[in-house]
Amino acid sequence: MKNIKYCLALLVYLLIGNIVELKSQNISGRLEPAIPLRNPDRGFHLESNYFVHNYLIPFNRSETYPGGFVDERLKRFGAEKDSITLTQLYLYLSDYVDRDIPQEAFERMQVIFDNLEAKGFKAILRFAYNYTGLNTSGGETEAIISRHLEQLRPFLRKNLGLIATCQMGFIGAWGEWHNSPLSKNQEAKNKLVNTLLDIFPKEYCLQMRYPRQKELLTLDHPDDWKRIGFSNDYFTAGEHSHAPENDFVPGDENYEMVLKDASGFFMSGEIPYAENTEWGLHDLISVDHSLQILRDHHYSAFDITQNNELNIRHWKNYEVYPQKLDSLGIPYDIGYFRGKNGNVLSRSAYDFIRDHLGYRLNLVSSSFERHKNTLSYSICLKNTGFATVVNPHPVYLVFISEEGKIVLEMKLSNINSKDWQPYRIVSGKYETITHRMEGKLPVSLVEGIYRVAIWMPDAQSSLVHHPTYDIKWVENQGVKHMYNEKAVLNIVGLLKW
Repeated sequence: MKNIKYCLALLVYLLIGNIVELKSQNISGRLEPAIPLRNPDRGFHLESNYFVHNYLIPFNRSETYPGGFVDERLKRFGAEKDSITLTQLYLYLSDYVDRDIPQEAFERMQVIFDNLEAKGFKAILRFAYNYTGLNTSGGETEAIISRHLEQLRPFLRKNLGLIATCQMGFIGAWGEWHNSPLSKNQEAKNKLVNTLLDIFPKEYCLQMRYPRQKELLTLDHPDDWKRIGFSNDYFTAGEHSHAPENDFVPGDENYEMVLKDASGFFMSGEIPYAENTEWGLHDLISVDHSLQILRDHHYSAFDITQNNELNIRHWKNYEVYPQKLDSLGIPYDIGYFRGKNGNVLSRSAYDFIRDHLGYRLNLVSSSFERHKNTLSYSICLKNTGFATVVNPHPVYLVFISEEGKIVLEMKLSNINSKDWQPYRIVSGKYETITHRMEGKLPVSLVEGIYRVAIWMPDAQSSLVHHPTYDIKWVENQGVKHMYNEKAVLNIVGLLKW
C-alpha cells in the first residue's frame, strides 16, 4: 500500500510538472485521439499463455482458451482502439516433456493460429516447458527438444505468415534459458538455435533473451548472426537495481551489443510486473530515457499487459511534443502533431510510442510520366518509426482506372522495404533518411487518367490477398487509402496516359 501511495503521489507531481512545461513551450493542448494505423508486425502487443495439452492458462487454471486470448486481453487492458496486431503467444509443451507431441496437440495449436488469422493478428511465438519459474526445472532434455523441433517444423512452416518472430525459448523458466538442466549446455543451445534458423527462411528474424548468450553461439551459417534479435523481458530504462545483466542498460556492454545490429532484426520488450518483490518494478521509470532506448534499439513491438497499471498508465498522462522530441533526438513527422487548424499540439507518450514502434511510412513526393510506352516513376518516402519493415513485404505499383478498377499490378523487384531505415546519425543527431524509388518500366495502358498506388502485401502466399496484413502508409495530403476485398492500396499520385 505504501508503494502504491508513493507512486500515485509521484504521478500527480510529474503530471503537474508536465503541464507547466507544456505552457512554457506554447503548446495549447493535446490532440484528440484518432484511430491509429493498423499495420502488421509492429506496435503494442498483448500476451497469451496456454498449455498445449488442454488449453488451460498455466497461471489461471480456471480459464481456458479462448479465455485470455486477443478479445479478452484488448478489453482488459483498454486497448480496443489501439489497432493492435500482435500477441506474445507462449505455448507450453509441459505435458510432453518426456514424449512426442501428439496429433491432437497440433490440432489445438492450429485452432489458435486460425483464430489469429481471423482476427488479423500475428504471434510473437515462444515454446517452453517450465511455467513454474525460478528455482525449478521443466525437465527438458536436449533429445526431447530436438525431437519436438522436428515435429514442429511442418507446423511452423505452414503458419509462417502468422508468426511475426519466433523466440528461441524451450530452455529454462518461461523459455528464458535460465533455471534448466541445459542452462550450461552450449552444444544443446547451438543445436536449438541452428535448427530454428533452418526452419525459418533466411528473410525472417528470431529472438533471444540475452546478448551474451548470442555471443557464445556457434552458428552453422555465420550470416545468420544478424537474423537474431532480442526480447528484452526486463525493460526498466536501466533504472532498476536488478537492471545490470537483466535489462540492456545504456552505456553497458549489453546495450552496445544490441545497438550494433539492431537496425536489421526484430526487437521487442516488456516492463516487469508492478509487484512488490525484489524483481518487480513498482516505481515510475523515465519516459524520456525509454523513448531514446526504443529509438536506439529499433523496437518493433512492446508489451502493454505487464506494468499496465503503473508505467503504461503513466505513458498515457505524459505529454510529448516537437520541442521535447527534438531535445531527445527522436525523429518524427510534424504532421503527426498538427491539429485541424494547423496549430501544433501535444500527444501522449503512450500514443506516440504506439504509433512509432516498428515502421511508419510517410510519402515525401511522387511523380509519374509517360514516354511513349515507358513509365518513368519517382517516389520519395521517409520512415519516422523506431524500426524498419523487418519482415518481407514486396512492393507493387498498382494502376487504377477512373472507374475504380485495378487494371495493372507491377512488382518492383529491385526494392527491398527492409532498407527503409528511419534515420542516420550525423554528428550525434538523428536525421531521417529520404528513400527514393525510381526507374523506368514498360507499361501498356489505354488512354486515360489513372491513380497510382503502392501495394505492400505479406510475402507469404496464404496472406497475399488478406488485406489486414497489407502495409498502410500514413494518410496525408499526398496519400489516401483504397480498400477492397483483396488489398489495401496507398494512393500516391496520378498518371495521365
